This record gives sequence, C-alpha cells and structure tokens, in this order.
Amino acid sequence: MPTLDVRLLGPLEVRVDGAAAAVPRGKTATILAILLDDANSVVPLDSLIRAVYGIDLPRDPDTQIQNAVGVLRVKLGPARDRVETVGRAYRLRIGEDELDLLRCKANEDRARTLAREGRTGEAAAALREALAEWRGPALADQSGTAVEAIRRRHDEHRLALLERRLDLDLELGRHADVVDELRQVVAAHGTRQRLTALLMRALHGCGRIAEAADAFAALRTRLADALGVDPDRELVDLHAAILRDEPGTGPAAAPPPRLVPATLPRAITRFTGRDGEIRLLDDALDAADGEAGLAVVTGMGGVGKTALAVRWAHRVAHRFPDGQLYFNLRGFDPLSGGTDAAAVLAEALAALGVPAHQVPAGLDERVGLYRTVLARRRVLILLDNARDAAQVRPLLPVAPGSFTLVTSRDRLAALDAGEGADTVALGLMSEADAWALLVRRIGLTRAMAEEGPVRRIVAACGRLPLALTLIGAWAAQHPSFAIASLADRLDQTTNVFKVLAAADPGSDPRSVFACSYQALESEAAQAFRLFGLHPGTDLTAAAMASLMGAPQADAEAALNELAGVHLVEQPREGRYTMHDLLRAYAKERLHEEVAPERRAAAADRLLDHFQYSTAAADALLNLHGGLHDPGFPDSGGPDPGAVLEPVATAPAAAAWYDAEYDVLLGLVLAGDGGDARTWRLAWHLAEYMLGRGLGDDLEAAQTAALAAAERRGDPFGQVVAHGYRAAAAMLRGDKAAADRRLARATAVADATGQAWAKGFACYGPAVRAGKDDRDADALEYGRRALAHFREAGDRFWEYRAVALVGWHSARIGAVDEARACFDRLRAAAEEAGGDAGAAYASLGYGLIAQREDRLDEALRHYGAAEAGFAALGMDGSVAWSAEHVGDALDARGDGAAARERWRAAEQVYVRFAAAADADRVRAKLLARAAR
Repeated sequence: MPTLDVRLLGPLEVRVDGAAAAVPRGKTATILAILLDDANSVVPLDSLIRAVYGIDLPRDPDTQIQNAVGVLRVKLGPARDRVETVGRAYRLRIGEDELDLLRCKANEDRARTLAREGRTGEAAAALREALAEWRGPALADQSGTAVEAIRRRHDEHRLALLERRLDLDLELGRHADVVDELRQVVAAHGTRQRLTALLMRALHGCGRIAEAADAFAALRTRLADALGVDPDRELVDLHAAILRDEPGTGPAAAPPPRLVPATLPRAITRFTGRDGEIRLLDDALDAADGEAGLAVVTGMGGVGKTALAVRWAHRVAHRFPDGQLYFNLRGFDPLSGGTDAAAVLAEALAALGVPAHQVPAGLDERVGLYRTVLARRRVLILLDNARDAAQVRPLLPVAPGSFTLVTSRDRLAALDAGEGADTVALGLMSEADAWALLVRRIGLTRAMAEEGPVRRIVAACGRLPLALTLIGAWAAQHPSFAIASLADRLDQTTNVFKVLAAADPGSDPRSVFACSYQALESEAAQAFRLFGLHPGTDLTAAAMASLMGAPQADAEAALNELAGVHLVEQPREGRYTMHDLLRAYAKERLHEEVAPERRAAAADRLLDHFQYSTAAADALLNLHGGLHDPGFPDSGGPDPGAVLEPVATAPAAAAWYDAEYDVLLGLVLAGDGGDARTWRLAWHLAEYMLGRGLGDDLEAAQTAALAAAERRGDPFGQVVAHGYRAAAAMLRGDKAAADRRLARATAVADATGQAWAKGFACYGPAVRAGKDDRDADALEYGRRALAHFREAGDRFWEYRAVALVGWHSARIGAVDEARACFDRLRAAAEEAGGDAGAAYASLGYGLIAQREDRLDEALRHYGAAEAGFAALGMDGSVAWSAEHVGDALDARGDGAAARERWRAAEQVYVRFAAAADADRVRAKLLARAAR
C-alpha cells in the first residue's frame, strides 16, 4: 500500500511515497482539509457542500463536490483509494504516523497520561514532540471560511498545548530556560492572560520581581486599550503574591501539582454527522472569550444529545488544562427523580482534590467552596440529562475561564433568559447522516448490496439516532439475516419496538421515552396518549381539546408542557407534531391505560371537531359568512366536548383547509365516522377542491359520499353527491359524464320535492351550460335555482345563484339586471364579511365594464377580483380572473400583455387538468397570433 505523509499544521503538504502531490487550491484543497480534520471518519456530502459554498450554492452542488473529490483522487495517484465513498459521504483513511495532526494528538494523550502518573519531565517532553509538528499557522497557505474555522481551532489548540508545556517546565524549576520564549509568545498574544501569568511566574522564579510587576502592568494597559477590561482575579492575586515574595510563587517552593480531573465518558467511535451543531457549540465557546460560558443542548429522548455533548467535550478538552468533569443528573429517570445537587457537588469537590473531611454539609456552603475552587481553574463541566434549570444552577461556575455544557429534554428556557445560555436545539438527523450512521453499524459492503432496504429502515426509524443505533446493532449481530427481511418487518409493523426485542431494557426506546412520559403532569400525560388517535401528522390545540374533552386553554397548556420536554415539536405557530416512534409509544400507552369506551368517545369528539370546523370554514371561504345547512337537520350539533377551530376570517379558513386537507380527505375516503359524517364532510370539502382544481380528489370524495348517502337511504345527500360528481366530470372535460350525473341529480331532487335539492339540481346545469357558452340556457337554469333557494330560505346559495344570474345577464347584454345582481352580491358580502363574495362581485363589475367598452375600469375590477381570489388561495378563480384580464387587454389592443395573462391562466388550467378551459384559452392565443 502506498504511504502518505500529510501535514496541515502549517502550509498544506501532501506526499505520496515520498513524492509531492500538487493539490489545487480552492475547493479541492478545502475538501482535503475537512477530510483530514475528521480523519478516518465519515463526512456527509451535505456537510462538504455547506463548508465549501455556505449559502451561495452553485447549480448542482453535489456534482461540483464529486468532481472536486475526483480531482483530489487523481492528485493522490497510487493513494487514490484512501478517499472512500460511503453512500452520500466520504472518508479519508490515514494512519497515525502519516498525518501530523494525529501524531500531535497521540503525543498529547501520552503527555496527559504521564502527567497523571506524576512523570512531569516525560510529560513535558511529550508535549514538546506534539508542538514540534507545527510549522506555522494551520493550513497557512489556504483560504476560505471553512479553512479559517479549522485554522482558528487548531491554532488555539497549539496555544493551549504550549501553555501546558510551559506550566510543566515551571513545575520542573526551569524558570530561566523559558523566560525568553515566554516574552516572545506574550508579545504575539498580548491579551492572553494565562501567558502573562506564566511569564510572571518565570521571572519571579528567577528573582526578577520588578520585571514580573512590569509584565503585569503592561498587560493591564493592553487589556484596557484593546478590550476595556481589567486583569482577572487569578492574575491580580498572583501579582500581589509576587510583590509580597510569598513562598509558592518562587523557585524554592513550587506549588504541588493539582489534581486534574478527566471524568468524561468514552466518546462513541461511530459518531456521525451533527456538523452544524458542533459548529454552534464551537461558536458558543469562542464567544465566551474567557468568561464563565454556558451552553444547552436540548432535544427529544433518543435524538443523541449525550453522544453529541461527549463528542464535542473530547474535541475541545485540550482548551481546559485544569480538567473535565461529567455528571449524569438523571433528570428524567422515573426511579431516582434526578440527582441531588448537593451530592453532585460533593463528587465534584472530591474530583477537584478537596479532601472529604473539608467538604461542608450544607448545600449553600458546598456551592461556595465549589465556585472558589473553580475560580482559579479552567475546567469543562458537562451536566448530562438535566431535569430543569433549578437542578443546574447550583452547579454553574461563575468565575471566568470555565465552560458548562448542559443536556436536557426540557428546553431550559430559564437558563437562556436568566443565565445567558446559548441553546443548541438538536433535531432529527438529516437523511444522509442517518444513512451514514446505519451504514457504519452494518458495514458498507452489506449496505450497498441492499441499498433500497437500508433506506427503508432509515425511514422506518424516523431518522432517530437511538432507533438507528439499536436496529444497526441488531443487524450487525445477525450478519446472515437479509436487510430486506428486516425492512419488511418494519414496514409491516410500522413499529420498531415490535421488531427489536432488546435484551437490555435500558436500551429499548420505550424505556427512554418512558422517562419523559412518567415525569408529566396528568393533563399533559393525557394529551400525550391521545395524540396517537389523531390521524394527521400534526394537530392544533382545538383538535387536542376535542380529544381531551377539555377547554382549549387546558389543551394548549398540556401541549406546551409536552413541547417543553420535546415529546412534541411545534414546526409552526399553532400546530404540534410528534415523531413517529413517539406516536407509536403514545398509542401503546393509550391502549394499555385508557378504557375502550373512553378511546371511542375521544375519537368521536375529534370527528365532530373536523365535521363542524369544516362546515364553518366552507361558509367563510365562499360567497358570504352565513351558514345555513339543510343537510344537518338530524345531526343534533357537535358533541359538547368538541372544540371547533377558531377561524374567523376567510384567509384563516383557507390556511386551516390547507393544513388539514389530507386528514379531511382521508376521513371521507375511510368512512370511519359513519355514513352521515362521510357525505356531509365531503360536501363541505367540495368547494375547496373545485377552487383548487382537485378534480380526482373531488371525484373520489363524492363517490364515497354517494355510497354513504345511498346506504343511509338519504336522497338529499345523493343529490349533493351527484351534483358534485358532475362538477368533477366538468373539470376534466367529460361532458357526457357530467350530463348523466346532472340528470340523475335532477331526477332524485324532483322525487324528494325539497326546494333546496331542486335548486342545487338546477344550479349544476346552469354551470354546465355556461361552460358551453349557452348563456340563455345558463340564465334560465340560474333563475330557477335562485327561486328554489329563496323558497328554501338559504341565503348562502341564493347569493351563489344571484352571482350566476348576474354573470350570464352581462354576457347576453342585460347589463341592468347584471348590475343589480352584483350590487346585491356585494352588499351581502360586505354585511357578512365574505371575501370570496366580494371578489366575485368585482369580477362581475369587470365584465359589465368590458361589455360597455370601459376597458380601464374593467381591468381595475378584474385586478381586484384576482387579488381577492389569490388571498384565499383559490387558484382556479385566480386563473379565471387572469383570463378576463387578458380579454380586456386584447380588446384594448395590448396583444403582448394579453398573451402573458392568457398563458398564466392556461398553466393553471393545465395543472388542474381542466381541458375545456385550457382549450378555450389556447383558441384565444391562436386567434391573437393570427391577427
């Protein structure tokens, strides 16, 4: 195998079998630097894209990076295979003796071990070997944001190593040997207080007290000029001790080595991804700038908070020469209820070298001693699995130099507000990182042989690191099992819990979720269980209130408690979602803890919530805000425990429809709410579907509604379903099917003798005639519909018929009748706050103005209609308005502008599969081209 000699601790140098490899500057060198910085680990392609390009992405960034990697491989020649492709990721394999960075870290680790054993001279020699790897600033000949971040981190590491080596030299009494070196380093890093402290100690050890005092005075001036601050307390105390020539600051009585704790747990060797979160923690540490820094990693159980925190802590441990402390606070452990702060403080003081007999009994006294001991040290403190801010506060150092990292399922907002913590919210892994994590468990060869099943497993695990790790470990332990069979089992059960029977209960995801669940208040626990009953991906507080049978304010409080401990997330204001595995666990809790009759009652309240909320939103979105619902005379109204969605405006109704559409359609097609709910819900979805050209959905929903109405023996419901099935046929241009369905609707309506049904059966033929430009027929049917709706007393549909009569009156030139209709429509819309009615009235006024050759006025009205429909998300009506804008522009002689508006309308008609409408616009475009 060819050998490498790669150096990044200075100018970037690459040698293959002793010969220099000329790696091009720019993105190829940047990619190499990133791979070297994370040598022998998988680096996702997405991370390389972000590092190289930031937010200014080129076209097809994947290919750009792949090409650059190809160039790198060419430059490596016989060592090209060292750059491995791992799915959508890369890894650079390199030995410890082949990379200066790895050699440096190995010597650093050796020095740490030697120092703990009291072999100070050997430890100092090991640090000298580590520092000898540097030939200047890291990546000195490279540039770019990503390179600068790597350089800054490694150069800080070099300074920390240098400080530790100089500290060891002073412990060995080599004061005179290091004075000149320290003067040079202090001159280069004038505001770094620890270096000046080392210089002062070296000078004092040589008996040069005046020069030590001068070094302190010079630092104080530099700090005031550059930063506007004073030297820290540790340096002030050292200055005073030197002036008093106290023993312990000179050569005769060097201070005994302090106990340096290193209690971090082992980092996960297969840690994958999280580059963005690691950068955020790096930024928080840099921003602390010597102060008592504090950061919080928060996220749901199983998302990898501890793994990230431990990985990062090991990564920056070199910046804390006085040690690293780790404590599991067990904040969500149902058996312990959280570790007591006093016990943690006793353990911390012991790790910091305080004898047991000197540890005070009281909590306040322990806090005071803990902060006093830390005041002169730079220590990294990792507080894992915190319950709340109150558990954390006694464990926070206050003096500059130390840094605390906290992990919790709780958001710990109080630490952000009160302590200035930097918060890193840890979400699910990206698909690429999730894939890489699973592949690292089961092996690349096996994964690539069954790439499709691997991706199915990633999807089934919901990109949750805990589930991926457990499934990956199970697969790795059963190498003879086909990955496809495991993916099939996950697909069939849709529940990782049922596939993975963990021998260790602590490794079962359910045990992790249970820690959060069992800590909930009773209403939040109820909301968690009931979340599993909701059929959608997210829900509102009103929907949860209906499930709970409680006021909306109580549901909001319960959901906010769940969000506070990451059992639900709030992707946007007012809507809450739950991870698939948490939802599976919630369903288990629901079926094990809630009686069947109570589950059924909750489901029934939720169905009432959807049915009546949809009816109210339907009324708001159409001609006016009133609601007369002749189809509900036997419904008895919603269940008293059902809470309707509080939508008060047409735009709010449209937004609610958009968010809930998949759930509403699914309820109609499944028919789980019974036949009465099925056809009524389908009815109140119909106008939304028509406005957005959802012809296939309209057909499916109304077919289900018709079957439900026929099973009930409900002729009224059959008339409505036949009418809207005809509308679906018209939308796709199937005139014959539309005529058959309209005829069936008319026959059933006549048999019922109901005025409303007759009106609806006339309204459909009016629309059908209008599609064929048979305005006289459309007007006749429209007038009949108007009379029947008036008899039924339904103002809602009466005004729809008024709009239809007005439109076709204008089309045949009866502008006085048309204007009267649109005046009535506008007045009704203004009275009821109906935005759609106002938009239709504007469209009618535009047609009248165009008929009277007042084209500028027509364009103003059409524009108002278009804006009104757009605000409601009614794309079909927006296209219709745009088509009429094009007509008016064409009549005014502005052919180019007319073509632009017609083409915009045509695109929408094509998207809606409205063939007849699209053909009509194309005919206008052809006619215009011919002229």
